[in-house]
Amino acid sequence: MVSRRLIRRSILLLSPLILVGFGWWALHRGIHLGHLSLFGYESEKLYLKLNKRLTLKIARLRLPQKHTAASQDGLKKGLDILHRFLKYFYVVEIGALEIGGTPYQILYRDNILYLKGGDYEVAGMVYDRGDSMEIQLPLVRIPSHRLTLSGEVHYHYRDGRLSASGYYAVADMDGSFRVEREGKRLQFHLDSDPTKTLQHLQGLVPLSPVAREWLLERLHASRYRLVSFDGEGELDLAHGTVKPVLSSLHGVAELRDVALRFHDQLKPITAPKARVILQKGALYFTLQAPRYGKHRVDGSSAALLSLFEPSKLKLLLRLRYTGRVDWQILKILNTYGIRVLLGQKQGKAVAKVDIDAPLVKGPVKIRGIARLSPGVLEYRKKTLRVGGGVVAFTSRVLELRDFAVNERVFRGVLNGRIDLKSREGDLRVLVKRLSPRFPVKIFEMRNVRLPVKIHWGEKGVKLAFPTFKSGLRIDPRERLQFEAKDLALWHPYLRGLLRLVDGGKIRIETAGANSWKVSGTLMWKGSPFYTKRGVLTRWPFVAVITPQGVEIDALDGKLHYSSKEQLLQLQGINVDAEKLLAAMKQIKGSAAAKGRLVVLGKKSLIRYGPYVLLTDNYRLVKRGENIDFAGALGSDRLSFQKHGGDLKIMAEGIGDRMLHALIHFNGIQEGRYTIHVTGNDKKGYTGEILIHGGVLRGFKAYNDLIALINAVPALVSFSSPGFSHKGFELKQGTILFTLKGKRLKLGRILLVGKSATVAGKGVVELDSKRLDVDLAIRTAREMGKALSTIPVVGYILFGKDKSLTAGVKITGTLDHPKVHTNPVGEALLYPLELLKRTLTAPAHLSEPEEDTELLTTPPPEQAAPLPPRFRGSSTPENNTSKKQSDNY
Repeated sequence: MVSRRLIRRSILLLSPLILVGFGWWALHRGIHLGHLSLFGYESEKLYLKLNKRLTLKIARLRLPQKHTAASQDGLKKGLDILHRFLKYFYVVEIGALEIGGTPYQILYRDNILYLKGGDYEVAGMVYDRGDSMEIQLPLVRIPSHRLTLSGEVHYHYRDGRLSASGYYAVADMDGSFRVEREGKRLQFHLDSDPTKTLQHLQGLVPLSPVAREWLLERLHASRYRLVSFDGEGELDLAHGTVKPVLSSLHGVAELRDVALRFHDQLKPITAPKARVILQKGALYFTLQAPRYGKHRVDGSSAALLSLFEPSKLKLLLRLRYTGRVDWQILKILNTYGIRVLLGQKQGKAVAKVDIDAPLVKGPVKIRGIARLSPGVLEYRKKTLRVGGGVVAFTSRVLELRDFAVNERVFRGVLNGRIDLKSREGDLRVLVKRLSPRFPVKIFEMRNVRLPVKIHWGEKGVKLAFPTFKSGLRIDPRERLQFEAKDLALWHPYLRGLLRLVDGGKIRIETAGANSWKVSGTLMWKGSPFYTKRGVLTRWPFVAVITPQGVEIDALDGKLHYSSKEQLLQLQGINVDAEKLLAAMKQIKGSAAAKGRLVVLGKKSLIRYGPYVLLTDNYRLVKRGENIDFAGALGSDRLSFQKHGGDLKIMAEGIGDRMLHALIHFNGIQEGRYTIHVTGNDKKGYTGEILIHGGVLRGFKAYNDLIALINAVPALVSFSSPGFSHKGFELKQGTILFTLKGKRLKLGRILLVGKSATVAGKGVVELDSKRLDVDLAIRTAREMGKALSTIPVVGYILFGKDKSLTAGVKITGTLDHPKVHTNPVGEALLYPLELLKRTLTAPAHLSEPEEDTELLTTPPPEQAAPLPPRFRGSSTPENNTSKKQSDNY
């Protein structure tokens, strides 16, 4: 019993040793198994042999399902298995290792590892360095991604740290990489050599489809180079993926021959070089010597913001430009909704434009500022000369700062804001000079601050001038219409004829190519034009201004002016010459006071103070300072010439109606009169008035003279009816005078009547209206014959011709004359004649009687003749209408 028990125990103790020994023997001889299924593992054609280290060869090995699922850390577990391979195995050959249905081929011999399966092909050297494993990978291929890697992997057994570095090649791009893993945290670095495509570079970043599409379609270059790409990631062990930490991504790329197309309707920005920086979820483009079309835009840059937030993705464009702003530059603003119509023809600008353009949804925001140098702006071949200034703008507001305009028509400075959304704005305009270009100068404004309101829409642009209750409208066809409701507010700035206007309303509008229509109603309190109803203070008018000149119709056609024909026509309108000359002085120096002008008047009077030139029609021609005038009233004619300082007036045989109105004196009537005046302002004027028939009566000096004659009974008793209250009937008369300054000198006065002859001379001071006139009145011979029968007394008193001479002196003023007389004294020559007759009386008694005429009066047949058409009638009728007299 003891022995059996001992044997049984001995067998139990030795059987493991026998089994181990058998196994050890079998391993050394080699174990071959055709099929083995153990713990879910299934193998075919397994061979296992031990020669210092194990040799394992399996034709096919299928892992159990729990091993094909994703592990908690498959990479670490795999590296740990590989570590055991290094320690226990010398050769491992697995023809097909099936993991998840995908076969992998594994070859390992003497530290050489080859793995192929799925998308991977790995070949390298594996070394055990004690506390770490070093894997040298001269070749790692991932065909599905056209990726090839080479480098080294270091794995630390104790803490599981992993580092990898080396080179990669994907498609036509290659570069280097470095990866550090600690726990679930990864750190990586990539760079690349130049490549021709961006597709593989942008694939490194987890971009949204919109961002990826934008980069591929709008960013083009001939060469791309990844200078660096760094970041961190977190391992997702459950899915075997790496989730990048987006905020840690940072990259730098260099591009050659870049074209950045930021809008479909605009040209791209190009640059020979560009640097692209990925930082904090945004791509920043720094451009070297960038251009927009033919323009250099140095300093410009771009950025793609919110790369990892698709709903917030937007393009940020920073344009910087120094140069002439032409239509190509302006198209950028116009494309983004800021409509700018003026481009630079001359000059330059320093401009900054920032554009924020969402790529998914949302409004585009734009802001900018441009400093303009003096130059010329242009719009549709129309130019505007400017003195510089600042233009700032956003998507909504356009602002002008000290924007100077230096045009011939307008020179000033503009400040203000314009709302581009509501299409209205307020401007503060400092008008240094404003003078619209018309054929005649009618307006000029200097050094005035002018508030202006602007509004525009489908119907055009409106400018309002609240201070002046006026507005300007420009329609889409660029037709202008200016309207002033109260012209009195503009009065300080009106020029030319409009300077005379006190108020009214006016409208100026485009009438065609380079043509204007001006209409309205003017108020002119000091108007020199009048009718029998009164002064014409209200002037409705219509004017057309063309390059050929100005045409004006006023007062319902009663006044017409043509600058082309240099003609002013008046119909039934009278002229106050005194007011007109005063008005002309106010506009002296204007075009209206220069050049040639012809005035034709019909049924028109010309008045100067109390004096009126009564005519049926007249013609006045003004050439610079020279004036020629000719008027007619029936058959009466009067002409006037003033050339330089020389004056000439001629009236041949005019009648009472023209004379009385002209000299404002009707004391001489029923005659014909000839007037000649010549001279100039420096030397004075000389004149002659010839009287052909007529009667003196009805004026104060004559009435005083009649009263004086009536006071001398002897004169009344022996006079004929020629001197009476019915008047003094004239045969003829002559008045010679000179005028120098304010002194009128009557050199000769000779009035020959049927009963007496009046002769004299004198002086009139026109400024003080004072008179100093001496007259001699010589009676006819009938009275002398009666007294001359007394021999000595008659000769002494009356002389040979038997006439009596009385002296008269007129003093006082024109308004209040004073008449003094001495019936036996002669104011001029009678005292000397009386002395002569006294001394020669005895001799006279012995001489035969001889009939002589009065004074020096020539016989009737030698008197001054009438003009031919007036002979035979001392009171010819004037062929004029009563209506003309009514106007006077």
